[in-house]
Amino acid sequence: MKFKNLILSLGLLFSSQVFAQNEALPMLVKQALEYSPKVKEQQQLLEAGDYRLKVLESNTKPQINGETGYIRLDPVAKTSFKLPNGSEQTLQFQPNNNFNTNVNGSYVIHDWGKFKANVQKTLLDIQQQKEGIESLKHGLAYQVTQLFYSIVYIKKAIAVQEDQLKLVEENGEIIADKIKNGDALEFDALQVKVRSKNAELRLVDLKGQLEKQFIFLSFLTGSDARKIIGSKTDLNFNFYDENSQSSYNEVISGNLDLKILQARENALQQDVKVASMAQLPQLAANAALGVRNGFQPNIEAWRLNTLLGVKLIVPIYTGKRGTYNTQIAKINLEANKQNTEFQKMQINRDIQNALNDINVAKQKKELAAQNILQAEYTLKLAKVRLENGVSTPLEIQAAETGLEESKFSLLQYDYQALMAKIEIAKLAGLKFW
Repeated sequence: MKFKNLILSLGLLFSSQVFAQNEALPMLVKQALEYSPKVKEQQQLLEAGDYRLKVLESNTKPQINGETGYIRLDPVAKTSFKLPNGSEQTLQFQPNNNFNTNVNGSYVIHDWGKFKANVQKTLLDIQQQKEGIESLKHGLAYQVTQLFYSIVYIKKAIAVQEDQLKLVEENGEIIADKIKNGDALEFDALQVKVRSKNAELRLVDLKGQLEKQFIFLSFLTGSDARKIIGSKTDLNFNFYDENSQSSYNEVISGNLDLKILQARENALQQDVKVASMAQLPQLAANAALGVRNGFQPNIEAWRLNTLLGVKLIVPIYTGKRGTYNTQIAKINLEANKQNTEFQKMQINRDIQNALNDINVAKQKKELAAQNILQAEYTLKLAKVRLENGVSTPLEIQAAETGLEESKFSLLQYDYQALMAKIEIAKLAGLKFW
């Protein structure tokens, strides 16, 4: 699938500045990254890569071993012959009890590039692991970001609900005065009480949702964030600029998931190379120094002995093991390439969905802002009409409901647009902390 000519309006501003208003967010992200046991676990596992390299490097050094052994042989080769004096002599060529103690060593002189290929494979595996850690940290950072703005959104929703509750109470006072003057019924007062209780129930529900978000955020950061996130924080992600332009390819180059897949592809390409080298020979030197018995003329005596040699190991037939391993590596490589293309398609889809969400939310925000002005004016007129006795409490209730819905809608559209902007920044691999 070709993406070369695909240019999208992404609105990403990659900047080195910190948040001016939301200074708490970078701090919370850093706390989460420093606290996360999962990140620490992966960093600990990364240290094993250095030891894997040391294990490989140990193969380039002489391998020295000590060995001692005993073998009992029966029967052994013997011969008998007569001496000039007429006596018979037996000559034994090997002792029945054989003892051998030695120190032997071996050293690979040349392996036709297999060692370097394996070292490179290990380095690529380590790089893949590093990319995985960065992706883990990136995902955790944006999880904290989404929780942060979810808390800001719920706090603002609580403020809207509290304002609505005040309106209901104020209108209840107006209706109470009307009842005293005989211009309203107790039924109207009961309706106000029902509306007031419903508003209180929604307020309790919002506060419960807020507490859940704080619990989850504290779980990620390891500290209580209730005093960190201020009530005046806006739903504004400062690294996003709607007037900027960015190409799809720029997002692709920064995406952390694709970086992992690219690192994996590099490692798999090296797997193919390593597997194809299985049939190459190996030239090695070996030496030994020790003591043993079995030497003429006194086969029972222990004597010093040495060994020095060079050997060339050439694989002739291994059941096509190397060919099969090479084919497996090529299949894994091709599968990873297909996975990469699929991931690019998903990113393209997610970007377009996010941009669509931003455009739709922007249009809805304009309509919701107009609705708020109209709802506020409608409520003001309803109050005047009720005070002058030309309307009913039902008209007040309808105006209150319209204002509440308009304010919640505007807040919701702000939140939806913000989440879409954060999603694009996450896809692009934007690091703001």
